[in-house]
Amino acid sequence: MDWRDFHVLAVLSSEGSLAGAARALGVNHATISRRIASLEADVGEPLVRRLARSTPLTEKGRELAAIATEMLTSAQRIERLVKATGSSLSGTVRLTAPPVFVSETLIPTLPSFRRLHPHLRLILSSDAQLASLDAGQADLAVRLVQPTGRQNIVRRLGEITYGLFASVDHAALPSEDWQFIGFDGGLATSPQQAWLEDYAAGRPFSVLTGDLYGQRAAAVAGLGVALLPEGTDAFVSKLVSVSKDRPPPRSAWMVVHVDLRSSPAVRAVADHIVGLFPKNRASG
Repeated sequence: MDWRDFHVLAVLSSEGSLAGAARALGVNHATISRRIASLEADVGEPLVRRLARSTPLTEKGRELAAIATEMLTSAQRIERLVKATGSSLSGTVRLTAPPVFVSETLIPTLPSFRRLHPHLRLILSSDAQLASLDAGQADLAVRLVQPTGRQNIVRRLGEITYGLFASVDHAALPSEDWQFIGFDGGLATSPQQAWLEDYAAGRPFSVLTGDLYGQRAAAVAGLGVALLPEGTDAFVSKLVSVSKDRPPPRSAWMVVHVDLRSSPAVRAVADHIVGLFPKNRASG
């Protein structure tokens, strides 16, 4: 039997659908179906029930998925331990972080980092969702919520502040005529959205989006006032600050899986990220 088929079964069990497994593994829907069909042929009986919106496992499928999940967990632990025992600054480090941090803060500093560590490769995920370090989706993460879990090493990096920005034309309107650009999706329940709704005090929201780049574009187009992260001039270019009012800052956290604490490559990336926050730069 092919281990890759069991890998797919384990991911399918956790995701609950062929489409979800395809997204998690970065392959197409047909590949997942082919792997499951191959495993079913080896086992000699169905392992999943193919429904319109989900793919629940049969009893035999659940039994095999439980074993496959244990195998996957062990394989991921082996990978982390091998990476941690490496003695050189080479190899691959997977980092997940908020999209604006990746694009506006981290990437502009990578040329100098690459000159210091030319044999180290970064895989950057700017997904707003929380990637799992335990599942091997990332080696290192920057998050805006305090991480939990005994298998993680956590460090507070500093604070991210937010301000109210709008186009010059919209900012020139009387404040009672302002419209707002709000958060949707995963950010709909964020502290920023709650603060912005209180600040708007009944004034309308013209656009809702969970993408900060979309919010910035809407503000540049003159559609309203957006609550955007401060500290990166390029991100708020073409916009003006419209108020000194702002929500409480949010803490940024870095998290590393405990198995990777001694990896030179992971430590080099972590040290670089720590230095990107002003307070850490000032303290050396």
